[in-house]
Amino acid sequence: GVVARRIAAQTEFFGRVTGIDLSPQLVAKARELATTEGLSHKTTFEAGDIRTFAFEESQFDVTVMHTLVSHLDDPAAALTEAARVTRAGGAVVVFDGDYASSTLETADAKRAAEIDNAMIEATVTQPRVMRRLPRMARAAGLSVERCFSYLIAEVGKPDFFAGLVDTIGPMLSSSGVSTEDEAAAISADLKTAVAEGTFFGACNYYGYVLRKP
Repeated sequence: GVVARRIAAQTEFFGRVTGIDLSPQLVAKARELATTEGLSHKTTFEAGDIRTFAFEESQFDVTVMHTLVSHLDDPAAALTEAARVTRAGGAVVVFDGDYASSTLETADAKRAAEIDNAMIEATVTQPRVMRRLPRMARAAGLSVERCFSYLIAEVGKPDFFAGLVDTIGPMLSSSGVSTEDEAAAISADLKTAVAEGTFFGACNYYGYVLRKP
């Protein structure tokens, strides 16, 4: 419930936020954190699936899809459902990574692109979805009002990418895109780069404000 709680905590926000997640465990944790932060009167958390929302049409002023569409088999269907539950004149806000642009430079320059592709395949389902979003929005009856672009690039010592450095080895091997030995070598190389201050990692992110007529 990180995003839902951040919205609810804004001093100028006087509405109510409904947070949805597939995981009952994450929903329970979100409720706990909201109570601890004094936000339970502004928030509701429920387990649910955006592909089949149990909400009436036009129920929300704004529907936020944060780091979601890149992980879905059918992001267009989810966007259509988000539009359905948003009132006329309201907005659907989508934030996610353009993971096709993700890169972690490694020692073997000849295999760098191959390693990037393996990482992307192991991480997300829709690495190019944010490039397709304007077309998807039109099909869902939405118009692009604004688009914000962000580049996260870290050189030398990672902060944002630090967690990926620690998990990329097991992730690559468990997903089957690399052998255990290959994944271990990639992981060791990245950790060496961090220790030596030669790390390079980057990815583009986009935020869209989509208006429902």
